[in-house]
Amino acid sequence: MATNNDTMMQVYAGSFNDASQVQFLLENEGIESFIENGLMGTIAPWQVSAGGVAPVKVMISDKDMEKAIVILKKFQNQ
Repeated sequence: MATNNDTMMQVYAGSFNDASQVQFLLENEGIESFIENGLMGTIAPWQVSAGGVAPVKVMISDKDMEKAIVILKKFQNQ
């Protein structure tokens, strides 16, 4: 569980669909996360990201980063 002292870090950036998959995988392993720019990244990606590239971000607590990296490597190797 994230606390007020945790630093939120970006663990993934991409399309809304991919970010949703990543969020599901993380939360399935007990890592709390949230999607940043979900709506705007879908309807106007160029407004939240330079050139509209990878506009949707998945954010997690810094304390979960090592575990999340292992999960993301498996996701990217699919």
